[in-house]
Amino acid sequence: MTTRTKSLEAYKKAIRAQYEIEKQGKYSSFLSNPSRAKLRQLCEERLKETHEKEDRLSFNLVFGFEYEAGNRNRLKSLTDKFRPIETFFKGETDLADTETINIAALLVDYKPRPFRVFVEKSKGITALQQDVTIPTKEEETPIVNDKIPQPKNKWKKNVGIGILAVTGLFSVGYTAKDLVVNDKECMQWQIDHYEYVDCNTNTIQGFLEIPIEPADENKAILKKIDVSEKTTFFVNDKPVIWYSKVDGIPEYFNTHGFHPITGKPLKPITKYMIDKWVKKKE
Repeated sequence: MTTRTKSLEAYKKAIRAQYEIEKQGKYSSFLSNPSRAKLRQLCEERLKETHEKEDRLSFNLVFGFEYEAGNRNRLKSLTDKFRPIETFFKGETDLADTETINIAALLVDYKPRPFRVFVEKSKGITALQQDVTIPTKEEETPIVNDKIPQPKNKWKKNVGIGILAVTGLFSVGYTAKDLVVNDKECMQWQIDHYEYVDCNTNTIQGFLEIPIEPADENKAILKKIDVSEKTTFFVNDKPVIWYSKVDGIPEYFNTHGFHPITGKPLKPITKYMIDKWVKKKE
């Protein structure tokens, strides 16, 4: 599986997880039991709300015209184009076309989107590194810190300094925080939370029960928690606790995402789950 394919699968997985959240939210009437017509109507609502040019570009590439409020009848005639997204949300089929996947992300308001931005944000510094040519020993190289450039596989320790020195050459929206490389570029699930660890070779990883993953600040905030009747499960009627069943028993987490061991999307807590699993039975 190529790196792009892996990233695309991760993107689709994240969109499905967001769908599980959104179908109980503001647009639940469109998403709880999605149909082509409902998704078309939701698409119009999302496009009215968004100011992102990327969303309108994705729409144009999928439907063949620029979205405007007066194009409702034109879009209505293309309702069948929402069928692949309908069956994708229902878990019946998969999506292969990147732009159609971007429309699915728009419908559930998943961010970062589109796929190009998702890849950049997911890889962080790695995405930028690929645009930087690392000189070999034989090449004449501009002096950045009076040191001989190192080969690509030994360059990690100095990448923070090197990238900051050349950021002016790139017109990308990275901040200094995004560019500074942590000494530990990987993380691993440890009982109830993620810890940053040193990256190991594939051979060493193969002996670990829990795999080592690329460091991800957004994912690293996930924590497994204990709950009780006194736990705050909702804020403004929106769930703030997520769960996933493992061997039939629910495990609870502080945010949405995926179960760190099973990889299944976490589901937002419901009153039914609280009544069944949390409240004490007399």
